[in-house]
Amino acid sequence: MSARDTAAIADEPRASAIRLVGASERDSIVASHLEKYLPALGLASIGPRTWIDDSCPPVKRMFELSLVKGAQLRARWGFSLDFVPHISGGRVRWHRSGRSAMLDVIVEPGPKVLPRASFIHGTAKLHEDLDRLLPLAVKRAKETWRRGATEGGMVELVREIRDQHTNEFPFEFYTQLPLAYSFLLARLRDLASAESELDRYTLPRRLDDEVVSKLKELAREYASRVGRK
Repeated sequence: MSARDTAAIADEPRASAIRLVGASERDSIVASHLEKYLPALGLASIGPRTWIDDSCPPVKRMFELSLVKGAQLRARWGFSLDFVPHISGGRVRWHRSGRSAMLDVIVEPGPKVLPRASFIHGTAKLHEDLDRLLPLAVKRAKETWRRGATEGGMVELVREIRDQHTNEFPFEFYTQLPLAYSFLLARLRDLASAESELDRYTLPRRLDDEVVSKLKELAREYASRVGRK
């Protein structure tokens, strides 16, 4: 091999070269791509890589690109529900405002189903990955939002995630998903199932009796209201 050939090979950009994109530039690039899809669907940005539609309370549609190991971005989406609390600091708390919204019903396909976007190989690779990821992810998100347009529809979505293992992680791994399932069942006036699911959620976590009592009180309150479909 000639010296010229050796030099040419050395000058070729390598796909594996590490060129980590800084957080500010990364999020700016992500925003420019999300703006191509989400405003037309009624969603607005509430922070880096997180968009919501809070026009139809008590349900907010959400779409996120979350950070994962290896300097990658993973797409996930679903619903934030005003009637589902979260547990923080040993207390029952709420995330009802637009800024505090979190995914309660969460759809999070694994990398074998949905590609990820890398920001460790420079900006061009990040753009390329987002161009591949987002059309697929947004299409799936639209189908999730369509199917979850009713509380009964959301229950079916959660059962599918649980029974068919369609998320990247097992059902029990998620903090909010089992809670959302419990309170959706309660609002559909299936109190027995709701309380059974709450027991399944609270016992392994060894929550304080006061917290458990509050969660079950909420379930009974929801179940006593007019049924929903």
